[in-house]
Amino acid sequence: MLPYHIVASIAQYIELGATTTPSVIKSGAIDIPIPSKELIPLAAVCQSWRAIVDPLIYRVAAHCTSSDMPHTFRNTRIPKLSVAIERQKQHLVRQLYLFVDFSKLFTAESLMSFLDFAENTSGEMTSVYKLTLIPTYSESTYLWRSPSESEAAETMDISTAMEKFFKCVRSLTPNARIVATSNGSCYRSYRRSVKNHDHAMALLPAMFAERTTQLVIDHINLSRPQLDKLVPGMLRSIYISGLKGQQCHIELIQRHAPWLERLEMVNFTAHAIVKLTWGHTPTTTRSYPKLKRLCIASIVGLRAKKMRQPTIDPFPALEVLDCQTCFPFATSVVLEGGQSHLRVLKLRMDNQLFGVMEHSGLLRESSFRKLEVISLGWAERSPVGREEFSERMLLKSFLIGAKTQVMYANRLTIPDFDVVLPKIHFASTLRVLDFKETALTIAQAVVLLSGFSKLREASLFLREVPGDRSKRMPTPEEVAQFNKRFIDCQSSVLFLNICKTQFVNSRRAGEFIVLMTDVLPSVLCVRINCSTTTRTERVRKGIRFTLQRPIYQNKRVQDIQFGEES
Repeated sequence: MLPYHIVASIAQYIELGATTTPSVIKSGAIDIPIPSKELIPLAAVCQSWRAIVDPLIYRVAAHCTSSDMPHTFRNTRIPKLSVAIERQKQHLVRQLYLFVDFSKLFTAESLMSFLDFAENTSGEMTSVYKLTLIPTYSESTYLWRSPSESEAAETMDISTAMEKFFKCVRSLTPNARIVATSNGSCYRSYRRSVKNHDHAMALLPAMFAERTTQLVIDHINLSRPQLDKLVPGMLRSIYISGLKGQQCHIELIQRHAPWLERLEMVNFTAHAIVKLTWGHTPTTTRSYPKLKRLCIASIVGLRAKKMRQPTIDPFPALEVLDCQTCFPFATSVVLEGGQSHLRVLKLRMDNQLFGVMEHSGLLRESSFRKLEVISLGWAERSPVGREEFSERMLLKSFLIGAKTQVMYANRLTIPDFDVVLPKIHFASTLRVLDFKETALTIAQAVVLLSGFSKLREASLFLREVPGDRSKRMPTPEEVAQFNKRFIDCQSSVLFLNICKTQFVNSRRAGEFIVLMTDVLPSVLCVRINCSTTTRTERVRKGIRFTLQRPIYQNKRVQDIQFGEES
């Protein structure tokens, strides 16, 4: 029998393979992981293997309060809590996803059924550390109406029902530290009919207030009584989404400012985000001394200098700033402070922000002393065309990080890349290069990749040479000329990800991919993952056809692994 540590290693490898598959449900921050089906046969090998594999198989479980599991999930491989209980594995469950059927929960029969279930199961799920509540509605919206007298006799008051319901949830998962609620996803068509339920679901975090360290509030409106129940000092991580009720959301974050380590905000106004930094007086700035990660997305409204801005760096320990939207701060205080401690900087730029950063000296060589990951993209709603700033932004991206290991070139439009290539600062620290949104010819790609001495992985968008609309394959003479041109090419890149191609046809795309990799001596693997499965398969077919040509026989390119990106 294999030693335990080897069995565990095999099982963990299979589990990691499952993380690359599409999520079964994605609603804002809610994402249910599915254990790999390859784990199941391992559990049947022997008792020793089962002891290691079972905690992976039953790590995640889902339960619906009614018998009507949402159709979106009915035929999926979501592990059922009932199955875990039947096999006496409920003590292994670490993450519980609770689908609450609000169209039936408030009937006495449905609620009592769940209460009985919770009572019989209580005390057996002490390992659950993450609890996620997801609303479902099994009945049509047209059935949402004031109940008749006979119906009212069987329907419980919402407040009473929710209080009983959440007490049972707490007894079911007494040690939950991560609590998530979501009213987003495909159920938005019901939102006007379930405002009371939206209010009631916000009670869930309050039920676990004494021990919750991570809170996810996705499209849930907080009220002040609920806010007051969330005792400051416990929360370390907050994900919060929604445009309504922002005042309570902002106060929730501010109350936990001294302890927060991670903050993600989606669908907020620029004013609300700047307000996070307001101190108790107009001249003071609120500090988040432990905040290491700040992610902002989908900002509404523009930044304005007339708004009260922070006077000192409010995030002195910040390591990750991921702003995939308009940057909310009108001054450079946050970025200037970040020069000494930011490791990851992802910004959507516009001409105004670019000017502010340039004027403040933030775009000079090695201006960010600890920066390892850099992504300077272009804001979609910027009034200025991308071409005017794209070249400068690309060059600055390669330049500003003193320890840059990963660099993304996002949404940059550069008409003549040959003019830009000689100006690039080829950082000796760069390990990963992402150019999947910026088109390159294969000649440009070879020059670019060969310039970095320690590059290991690159993602590319390959295109035809501008003006060349030929449908024929390159002749042996043209292939020989290309190889001769780059005969002294020295590259270190091991893995290439071809994420997009723009050629006359897929066969020609495959030909040029093979031609490019033939002159890069270090490449071991080329993964093809175009925009569609059909496109990907056609390009791979073109590669297979190309490798059969006599000019590529007995050459190193035959040893390169060409496959689809996992």
